Amino acid sequence: MTVLKSYPFYSLLIFFFSALIIISGCGKDQKTSETKKGNESKETAADKKNSQVSPGKEFFYAKSSSNNIACADCHGDGTNSDRPLTKYFSDIKGADKRKSTFMGKFTGEDVIKTAGGATLCWEAYMKMKTPLTPEQINSLNEYYASVGNPDSPQEITYETIALPVKDKTKLKAEQNKILSLKGNPDNGENKFKESCGVCHGMNSTVKKIPGILEDYDGNTKSITYNVRFGDGAMPFFKMNVLSEQDIADIAEYIMKVNSKKQ
Repeated sequence: MTVLKSYPFYSLLIFFFSALIIISGCGKDQKTSETKKGNESKETAADKKNSQVSPGKEFFYAKSSSNNIACADCHGDGTNSDRPLTKYFSDIKGADKRKSTFMGKFTGEDVIKTAGGATLCWEAYMKMKTPLTPEQINSLNEYYASVGNPDSPQEITYETIALPVKDKTKLKAEQNKILSLKGNPDNGENKFKESCGVCHGMNSTVKKIPGILEDYDGNTKSITYNVRFGDGAMPFFKMNVLSEQDIADIAEYIMKVNSKKQ
């Protein structure tokens, strides 16, 4: 009889301890869930912060409203080497620390004030009618600094006959030398696609640029002039990135394509 009378008491104890275990487990699950949600919120915030594009980078990649050209189409920042023109023009790594740019056209404090000469590109090559604002210049300088490192060159030198002033005597000598070379249209086609096709190719998205594979009445001399001196929105190409033979090949290719359309 004693055992039978005690049975409800033991059942009550078992029920009580089971309830405690369940409640305790639920509490842990709730805390785990809250902790997990908290961590996810922190990770999301961190991801958003890391994914935010700096104003300078955003501006560097923005297309000109005038001709649809961006700084990043010509100048490398270490991540856009897939753009063919970046191999032909100076990169921006640490450009804010350079002693001079454009072969001495901008020196000292003017390098910072012009964002490494970006003010010239903005008006001459991107054809923007309003000048860069101080905020845009500062954002570009900050971006140059962010992608630079202690090994970034403080001076970039190259051979050109376009700066500090256009040397027409040397241009004439180079035109005569290129005219004496036999152009290879096959190599010229490859070089054209790399160095000219971005702007002058049939599939170009650049606006207000002549399609010289469609209707070009120039010659090797005029092509040499444009390559070495630049013209309008077209920048000059340095001597070490397009050789005299390269120009002869490009000219031969352009003439061959246009002759078939006449």
